Amino acid sequence: MKTLLLENILTAMSIQPNEKQKGIRIKNVTYDRSEIRSQTLFFRWNNRAVPVESIKKYKNVFIVTDSPFSQMESLNPNQIIMVKDLKDSFFKFTSYYRHLFNLPVVAITGTCGKSTTKEMLKHILEGTHKVQATISSKNANCYNLPYLMGIDEDTDVAVFETAVSAKGDMTESCKYFYPTIGIMTMIDVDHTDKIQSFDRYLAEKTKIIEGMNNEGILILNSDDHYLSSIDTSKFKGEIITFGKNKNAIFRIKKYQYHSSGMTFWMEYKQRGFKGYIPGLGEHSVYNAVASIAAAAMLGVDIPYAIKRLSSYHHMRSHFQIIEGRNHITLVDDTWKSNPASLRKGLETLSRIALPSQRKIAVLGRMAALGKYADEEYEKAGHLISDSGVEILITKGFIAKDFQKPAIEAGVNPHNVYHFSDADEMKRFFDSFLIPNDIVYFKTGGDDPDFDDVIDYLRS
Repeated sequence: MKTLLLENILTAMSIQPNEKQKGIRIKNVTYDRSEIRSQTLFFRWNNRAVPVESIKKYKNVFIVTDSPFSQMESLNPNQIIMVKDLKDSFFKFTSYYRHLFNLPVVAITGTCGKSTTKEMLKHILEGTHKVQATISSKNANCYNLPYLMGIDEDTDVAVFETAVSAKGDMTESCKYFYPTIGIMTMIDVDHTDKIQSFDRYLAEKTKIIEGMNNEGILILNSDDHYLSSIDTSKFKGEIITFGKNKNAIFRIKKYQYHSSGMTFWMEYKQRGFKGYIPGLGEHSVYNAVASIAAAAMLGVDIPYAIKRLSSYHHMRSHFQIIEGRNHITLVDDTWKSNPASLRKGLETLSRIALPSQRKIAVLGRMAALGKYADEEYEKAGHLISDSGVEILITKGFIAKDFQKPAIEAGVNPHNVYHFSDADEMKRFFDSFLIPNDIVYFKTGGDDPDFDDVIDYLRS
């Protein structure tokens, strides 16, 4: 982070600093007690205990709090920043810090594709820019402050995922990052366990527009039904679209599958471009074109962006092809599972599997569906059959809900199996798998048994 003067922080929070609080440099701002060290400003969230004895070991530690705490009197009174509304003071600070830097900030949201699009855009930019970005898929709100504080005087551009798992998440993220470019990849049912309806989930996602103050550049998937229906009438900035739609500004003309990636052709301003992206599936092409669109809006030459993408390193467990033992192909798609990602995974499996291969799907539960669970498992069962899966294996009692609709849709009931743990699955695979099988793994339950079985079957 950029070193700050305490007096400037306090002024930004509408607090008049006293003389003893002037001239003090702050090099660390946190709400994590374990990260307190010298020259730290600590925001005391949720009336948590303050590690007073540890703080005494450090120099210039200041605590922002809206209520007294145990042993407070043993600290120097100048260390205590008492405020009426801690949340208000905190977000005054985040606004102050963010606006110290006149730089583009890209926020990426959507049900699927956030992490991959972010990683692709980051990879494009890192050749010529100092980039501050979300790490992997760590996009929960608890990471927002460290990501914000990672911006400093050397940062050229920031690229952050802005996830939505509960009401208010998008609004809160934007109060950290104040994005100037927003990307919406695609929308489908997800996180409807905490957000009670899909309409409300969609509304939460679209709050990125308000978070951009209806200004800047908004990049939308024009082929997505739900994104096409959102109200952008108040948006005063520029809307850029991508997709196969003939009216898309960044238009996907066609694509071609290869053993480990996709060749694609796109058009922008009546100029054609050809590229290659490691990672299989139509969705990989959409993510790539979204990242190219954002890079172009940041002034990056499109041929350069496409060349950079050819060396992109595909994310682990995102439809990752692994060589299995005895000439078996494994597909690790276990990063998450919701209806959209399962649909894309099964569609891609259907496209890459050879006629001679038995298509085996090993499925754990889809997460966070709430009242939509029955409907979505019903749809998924039909999708399993339609995608040509010949053998269905479910793991865990919730995932068993895939079985009945899959059988009703045409999967042979004699080819449907259910297991409760990794050891059962290993014993089954030892006697069941034959050379040339392709085995697709998908779960949304963060289930280590899937990692265990995949490692067991590796070449």
